[in-house]
Formats: sequence, structure tokens, C-alpha cells
Amino acid sequence: MANYTYDPGPQLPNYMKKRAEANASARVVREKTPVRTAQGKATRTKPSASATRSKKPTARKEAGSNRAASSKAQPNKRSAGSVARAGNSAATAKRNNSTAAKHNRQKETQKKRKRALHMLIGTAAGLACLIGVIWFATRADADNIPTDIEGIMNTKQTFRDGVKLIGVDVSGMTPEEATGLVAYAAEKKLETVAITVTLADGSWVFGADDLGMSYDLTEMFAEGLAYGRSDEEEVQDVLAAGAGEFDAKYTWDRDAILRALAQLAPSINTEATQPYAEPITDWESEERFNYIAGEEGRTLNEEATADQIEYALRTGTFETTIEPVVNAVLPTMTIDDIRAHTQYVAEYTTTFSAARDDEVKQNRLYNIRKAADIINGNRIEPGADWSFNTVVGPRTYELGWKGANGISGGKEYTVQAGGGICQPSTTLFNALLCAGACFDEGAPIEIVDRRAHTIPSDYVDVGLDATVDTRGIDFVFRNNTEYPLFIFAEVKNVEGRSSRYQITIYVYGEPLPEGVTYKSRSEIQEVTSRESETIYTEDASIPTGYQKETIVQREGYVAEAYLDKYVNGELEDSKLLYTDKYKGNPAEISIGTGPALQEGEAVPEGLVPVGTPPTPADSRA
Repeated sequence: MANYTYDPGPQLPNYMKKRAEANASARVVREKTPVRTAQGKATRTKPSASATRSKKPTARKEAGSNRAASSKAQPNKRSAGSVARAGNSAATAKRNNSTAAKHNRQKETQKKRKRALHMLIGTAAGLACLIGVIWFATRADADNIPTDIEGIMNTKQTFRDGVKLIGVDVSGMTPEEATGLVAYAAEKKLETVAITVTLADGSWVFGADDLGMSYDLTEMFAEGLAYGRSDEEEVQDVLAAGAGEFDAKYTWDRDAILRALAQLAPSINTEATQPYAEPITDWESEERFNYIAGEEGRTLNEEATADQIEYALRTGTFETTIEPVVNAVLPTMTIDDIRAHTQYVAEYTTTFSAARDDEVKQNRLYNIRKAADIINGNRIEPGADWSFNTVVGPRTYELGWKGANGISGGKEYTVQAGGGICQPSTTLFNALLCAGACFDEGAPIEIVDRRAHTIPSDYVDVGLDATVDTRGIDFVFRNNTEYPLFIFAEVKNVEGRSSRYQITIYVYGEPLPEGVTYKSRSEIQEVTSRESETIYTEDASIPTGYQKETIVQREGYVAEAYLDKYVNGELEDSKLLYTDKYKGNPAEISIGTGPALQEGEAVPEGLVPVGTPPTPADSRA
């Protein structure tokens, strides 16, 4: 901004003061210079009328002179008294002369004052005329300023002193001469554009290109040329700081601003956090869930934020920080809604034994507890599948699983890592059936993958088991409800039985209709005996006269699984779910061909005399 010094003289711009002084000097010179006539001779100005009149004697003085001459010609005949009177008359005349002189001095002072006043009035009138002439001249110049860029570039008019365009002093330049410097300044100013959009968790900067900015020099050139050529700017020059400085017209593209904000939006927008239920897995607690309140999300209000950016640009603020306008996104559910959809649905319990002195069965108890702890409190989202093998993971000794009996080859039990965990999978399967799984096409829970054992289990009815194997056989179900499903697993002692345990699986989620319950059951349709199919083989490692049962005989079954629907305790409907077939297997016995035992030699464990019938197939592992 230009700094101006206050001048107590006429309130005019400096350049107008200089013109006035120059005109006044020229007028003085013209007054002192002799005026030449048409013949080229110098002629002095005529004396004024008053000066001419002053050289002629007045009539009164002439009369006095005649009287004086007459008195000198005649003899003096006056008496002494006349002489005295003459003396008195002289004194009086002296007093009169003194008074006349004083009066003349007063009249002269008044004349001087009048002449000074006339000179002051004349000077003011001349100055006013000068101002008028200059005003008309500058007004004419201002009216002739081109308004189109082509006309501006072709004009030969120059910018007045003190004119700055985008900070560039263009005094004395034509628009064509100033264009390069001014355009460069405009480009550099665009490079300073930095509109920062900031939030507590981040900030983003938009430059001129992001905002679609450009500039136009036409109006600025026209205003710069007009400056100093009209009375309005002259008054502004005296009263306002920064007068004579002009800037380009900067424009921007709102659509470009909105596009930039649209690209920014994903970084700002957040979803509302819905309230949710957090399962409590500690069985000491009577509550199964903690309920957590939701939180608001946010979405960028692109239109309102674009308004803020445009306001900054419109006010010439090219480098600033703004906080974007965001709209709150409210959770669509409340804690009460979550409570209503995390209700108890169903449960199922199976039992098993684990004698304290039986290491294999203690290991089985350990594996069942380990699997139950893993699945306890699991949450299954709407539409999601839950896989036993995925959740529980591989069963290996390296992963902490212990050796217990598991089915091998489809007809015998062997000790293997993770033996016994089919009981948790089977218990879960029946709990889901009690929650209404598979009852109809629109059932809340769908069993996706389930297989029966090759040997029926002794902890559940034939046809209601669900086997798993770490090498590929899995148990999978899907949550078809619109809300999360939760499963809880608890292993505890049967009351009063130190070696008897039970595992219970609970299902929580969208509750069943009031008064509705389900119950799984099975019906054996066919039993196939394999007693007559016993397989005998010779074994030289067994003493002659003894045999060993290597595979226990098991009957075959055909079983149908049903799901019964009860309403207020009354059976309303029953649905056949599937039919399972268990082939069973014949007994396999090895007959000894080795050396006979010596008299008094103990019989090895597991050997019985040849001809002993196979073990009855009336028990299942």
C-alpha cells in the first residue's frame, strides 16, 4: 500500500498541485513580459486614470493661487489685530493639517486592505478556474478509457503515477508494456492459493487447479487507466490508503470445487457405530451380555463446504484454513433394540464320563473343555457362515491338544490328538435344531454341512450326531436372521457325580415366537446284524490256542431324524429332516498260530481261548 503525507493546503492530489503551481508560474511570466503589437513594437501599458488625474491641479487650488497672486500685488493695509487673528489662524491651520494627515493615513490603510482582499479573491477565482479546467480535462480522459481488452492493449494512454496492478508499479507504462509483468504476477498469485480443509483427524489442501481457478485482466487494466482521470479517484487518493492499487478478476469453477470435495468425502465420511451386545463368557456372571451404546458418524456436506471455499475466494483470501461442514449420521438402532434381539433361544446338553484314573478319558475331558472355551461367546453376523474347523482350528499335539480316542478307519477307536471334540460339535448341532434350524425353508438357521459318524455315538440318539475331522470333515451352519447370533458353551460336573460331566450349548439371538419351542429326536427304522460275518485271520504272534478280537462287531442302522415343533407345550408339527445309514461292521478276530504257552505261563492281556464268541454289539463308544 502507498503511504501518503497529509498536506494542510488545498486537498488535491500531488500531481494536481504540481499542475496548479506550474500554471501559476506561467501566468506570472506572461504578466511581466511586454505585449507586442501587430507591428512587433513593444508597448507599455497605459497609466491608470487615477494616475493621469493626479497630475492635473484641481480648480480649488487654482483659485487659491490667483488669490495669493492678487494679495502680493496689493500693499498690506491690515492692523495689529489682524495680525493676531492671522497668528491664531495659523495655529488652527496646523491642527487641521494634522487631523487631515491622520485621516489620510487611515484611508490609505483601508485601500491596502481592499487591494489585499481583491488579490486573495482573484487568486481563489483563478485556482477554481484551474481546478475546473483540470476536472474537465481528466473527465474527458476517463470517459475515453477502452473497456475491451483489444482496445486497452491498443491505447497509447499510460498509467498515472502511483498505479499498481497486482502489486506491480506500472506508472508511466502503457497496458501493452505492462502486460507481461502483470500476467506473471497474476500467475504467481494463483500459485499461492492454498485452501486447507481440516478436521481433528486430518487435513487436506486444495490449490488453484483443484478449484478450477483462472483470472481476467481486462477490468483491472481499465480501472488502472481511469485512475487519476476522474474526481472520484482524486478524493480517494487523499482519504484512502492503497488507492491506485488494483487486482485482477479471479474466477473459479464451483463444479470443480464439488468434484474435489467428492474425492475428499471418503476420507471424512464415517459410518455411525451401532449399539451392540458384548458377550460375557464368565459363567460366574448371571448376565450373558454387556450392552454398548452406539456413536454418531459423519458425512461431508459438499455444498455447504463449497460455499465456505467460495466465500474465501470471493473475499480475496487465497490462503486460509476452513473446517468443513459435516452432517451427523445417527445410529439406526438403540440399546433397547439390541436387547430385544439378543434373547435366549435354545440349548442342548450331552453327558460323558471321565474317570480320574483313566488318562485317555481325562485327556478327552481336556479336549472337550478346550473346544468349548474356543467357541464360547462366538458371534455370527447376519448372513454369515460359522465353521467348526475354522473356529476351533487344527487339532495337533503341537497346538496343545491331547491324545484321546477317536474313530479311525470307520470301524475302530484309536488314540489321536483332539480325540473327543465331536461331542461339542454334536451338542452344538442339536442346540441349533432346538433353535428351529432346518424346520422349514425360511428357518432362522441353516445347516450347511453336517455328517454322521461311521460309528453311532453313545452320548446322543442314533442319527443326531455331527462328526468333525481336522483333515477335512467339517460342521458348518449359517445365520439367516437379520441380527447377530451368539453361541455359548459350558462344561461342568454332573451334580453328585465326580467322574460324570456334561457340556451344554446355548443359543442367543432373535427369539422364537412366543410359546414356540423345538425338540430334535430320531427313530431307528432298521437294524442290521453283522454277527455271522466275523472275519478270522491267523497271527503267529499269538500263542496257539488263543485268539484276539481286533475289531468289535457293530450293528448297522437306518435312522430318521425329526424336528418337532411345540406351541405352548403342545406338539403342533413334526418334520423329517434326513435319514442316516450306519453300515456297522463284523468282528475281526486273529487266531494264534505261534508257540503254545508253557505250563504256568501267564496269558497276555487281551487274549481269550479260541472259539470265544465276539463281543456283543450293544455298546457304542
